[in-house]
This record gives sequence, C-alpha cells and structure tokens, in this order.
Amino acid sequence: MGIETPNIIFGDQANEGTHNPLHIDVNRSHVPSRKHNLEKVYRHVPVWAQNLGLSLYGFSYRRERLGGVFHSAVKGFQTRDRWPKERMQEFLQQQLRSVLLHAFHEVPYYWQRWHSAGLASTDLERLTLSGLSKLPLTPKRDLVGNADSFVAQNIAGKKKLHRYHSSGSTGTPVTCVLSSEDHQRFFAAREVRSFGWAGTSIQSPRAMIGGRLVVPDTDSAPPYYRYNWAERQVYFSAFHISPDRVRDYLEGFHRYRPAVLTGYAHSYYTLGRMMLEKGLRLDYVPIALVLSSEKLTQTMKSVIQEAFRARPYEEYGAVEQCVLVTECEFGSLHVNSDFGIVEILDQEDMPVPAGVQGRIVCTALLSETQPLIRYDLGDIGTLSATVCPCGRDHLPVLQEVTGRVEDVVVGPDGRQTVRLHGLFIDLPHVLEGQIIQERLDVVRIRVVTQPGFDEKEEQIIRKRLEERIGKIRVEVESVESIERTERGKFRAIISLLSSNKVPESSRSHSLHEPYKPAPDRSVDASSR
Repeated sequence: MGIETPNIIFGDQANEGTHNPLHIDVNRSHVPSRKHNLEKVYRHVPVWAQNLGLSLYGFSYRRERLGGVFHSAVKGFQTRDRWPKERMQEFLQQQLRSVLLHAFHEVPYYWQRWHSAGLASTDLERLTLSGLSKLPLTPKRDLVGNADSFVAQNIAGKKKLHRYHSSGSTGTPVTCVLSSEDHQRFFAAREVRSFGWAGTSIQSPRAMIGGRLVVPDTDSAPPYYRYNWAERQVYFSAFHISPDRVRDYLEGFHRYRPAVLTGYAHSYYTLGRMMLEKGLRLDYVPIALVLSSEKLTQTMKSVIQEAFRARPYEEYGAVEQCVLVTECEFGSLHVNSDFGIVEILDQEDMPVPAGVQGRIVCTALLSETQPLIRYDLGDIGTLSATVCPCGRDHLPVLQEVTGRVEDVVVGPDGRQTVRLHGLFIDLPHVLEGQIIQERLDVVRIRVVTQPGFDEKEEQIIRKRLEERIGKIRVEVESVESIERTERGKFRAIISLLSSNKVPESSRSHSLHEPYKPAPDRSVDASSR
C-alpha cells in the first residue's frame, strides 16, 4: 500500500490548533481556499513555475519530515536494529502499555469503547504482549467518517495537525490525522529500515513515480515530470506512462540522475517493461529502488532490475501509519514491530500460526495523535516460520501480503496505471469505491454512498478519472455493497479487457510468466 501520504500538489489540510478535537471537521468536501487557489494557478503556469512551486513546497515539507525529532528517532531505530529478541520484547511491552494508557485517557473512541467493555486503566497497566488479543478490534469502518473521535484531545489542543487521505487497496476513503512529530518518527523508521537496508538514504537525490498530479492535464505535452530542487527530487507522473512517452521519461532520469528511485511498484514495472521492449535501459547505475503500493512479484523484480540497473526493495505500509514492513539485504520482508505490532487473525478473530493466511491487524506505537489499537487494516497476509539469515530474529518475517497485485486500467492512448485511490478522497458521502474497466473506452465506477451523495460528487469522480487516463466514458453506479473475494479481499480495480482489445504496444505481460525482453539495442556502456 501506498506510503506516499499526501495525494495533492501543494501539501495537506492543516488544523491550526483548535482546542476540541471533536469539532475538527476532517471530512469536509471542500479544501482550504489557499490550497485550492494554488492548485488552480499551478495548472496554468509554465513548467519552470511549476518546478518552483513544487520546490517551495518541498522546502517546507522537508523541514516537517526531517526536522524536529527525526534525527533522535533515527538513532533509536538504528540502536534497536540488532537487539536480542528478549530485549525487543521488553521494549515493545513497555511501549504498548504507554500507548494503551494514552489512548484510554485521551482518545474519545477508545475511552468509550473500552469503558463499555469493562476495561479500567489498571487492566492496561498490567497488559502483556500476549494479552493484546483480549482488547476489542478496531474495524476500519469506525475510522471512516469518524476520524475526529480517534484524535487525542491533549495533542489536538497543542499542536498543528495534518490530514492525509487515501483509499488504498480497500477502496475505502480514510482520513488520518498526525502531528509533525508523528511524521518525523514515521520517516525515521523508513530512513533506517527501508532506505538504510537498501544501502541509501531518504535524503539522497531521488526519483518518485506517484499519485500527485504534477502534470495536471491528461493531454499535456512533455516533459512528464517536474523537479523539486529543495529535495533534489524528480517527480514523474504515474498517469502518462505509455509506449510513445517512454523516451521522455528516460530523458528525465538521465537529466537528473537520481540515486534512489521510489514510488509505485507497478508504475516502474510498466515503464521498465516498455523500456526493454524498445531496447532501452538507464545509462547510469542508481543505488537502489525502494518501491511500495503493490506487491513486487519475482517477474516484476526481474524486469525492473534489468531496465533500471539496480535492485528493487519492497516496502509495505499504510496511510494509517500502524504497520511498516521492509525488505532486508537477504530479501525477507520484516515486520518492524517497534513501528507497529502486527497480528494475523482468522475469520473468527483468532490468531493463526505461521504459514497460515489471515487478516492483518496492527497496533500503532509511534502515533501520539491518532493511535490505532488492533486496527483491522483490510489486507491479507501470512507470517513466516523461517528465520532470516540477516540475524534480525526480533523482527518477524512476513511471508507474503496477498491482494496487492491489482488489475491495470488502460487508457485509449495506451497509458497504464494501477493506483487510482485519489478518485474518492475528500468526498464525504462515498464510503467505498471500485473501478471496473469494461472496454477500452468505458469504465464503470461502483460506489457505496450515504445520504447526500449527488451529481456534483459524481462529476468530481468522472473528472478525476479523466485527468488520470484520458477521455473515456465513465459510468458511476451507486450500490448497497461491494462483494469480496472468497478470501474476503476487496478488489479496488477490475479489468474485463481481453488481450485482443488492448493496443498491441500496451499489453501487460503476465506477472507470473517469465519476461522475454527484446534484443539489447542500447549503446554499450564503454562507449558512453
């Protein structure tokens, strides 16, 4: 799932410090006029001015993420990286009790929920890690449309709060609220356990293929990237990748030569496959790729490594910031328990043994603003019984996350995208959404709504989809519910296209079949 949190151009909505969190309207259908005006202006200024705007925002955003407690939190994660298992267990139990007491006394949702269950603060003071399963689960539906009640009252009155929105792989719009300190702790964990394990740093010059509409129009001329000088970041559009634009994307990589490549796994796979079909590769060697939002299959890894000439590392997380799973040097996916404790449960809410698939439930340890306790994330995963040769046996290994390989939406001009979660954010009457591509020029969007959903919100959905894949016919259908798979998994994107309806140059290779690239027609490295 996507770890890139803000899905907008010029930052997030910010609460300037109201004293009552129950009066924070986190589900407003409008956005602050300043941000709205900036985005309106952004669409109509030249590329150099868009780069300047992104860089000014990047300067502020860098201070928010990498200032404050960031460096001290980095030291903490580095120190715990090689702890013995017993010491980590003691640390986690101490942190867990602290988080539970904080939630009990300060978070309206948990105060009410746990009091109703007959729990007292003395119960939480004595709770052990093995006793965590005795607490009630937090269903995702409780957070949807009710983010206010999850905000700690002692934090809301003192600090500037930020809001982030996502529907992720579940199609359910979620609003998350956090402080700058929360954000800094989250990025410190990624700096050590994700970028650090990949041999690089989040502060290195980097590329990003993500969900922000940095190239605002569907029919924009190149370049299909913008540059953020403040963070030395070249940001590529995830919504313009097509065979006839490959060389422009490649030009952006060669122009800025980022050391670490980040963003949507499937976007890099799609771009990499198109590069190889044309006999193209990067003309330099980056340090690594750190990719998220979709499961990295072995086929995807092979294509990405061949096209981008560096190893891709997988990262799994959530906008709710309650889980972080990262890939070590031996290729194992480790649960960073000092970020969030993970349980794998069956349909009866009972723990399953290693090797058995179940629902991922997580307890956040780093968020002081919106702590989520035993939160049902909506994803399916399996813990491994294998001990990783890296020696970090205090960080459990996640064998796999199921359901992160989604179908691809193909535009009439051949562009491909898999991450369309931005369609449903800031729409207060949409509870859940699913995208079904019926034909190359027809997409049906099924939405579960509540009273108040109207033509205006329907038009917003249509406009957002066209901004991402081009002019097509969009049919919006309100339904009572969206069915799950036999394993209980929600499918956010479904493609009904057969291969003979997809443009020849845009056909996706199976993720389960070996990829056979075209002959290498690139210039030999020694001649550069």
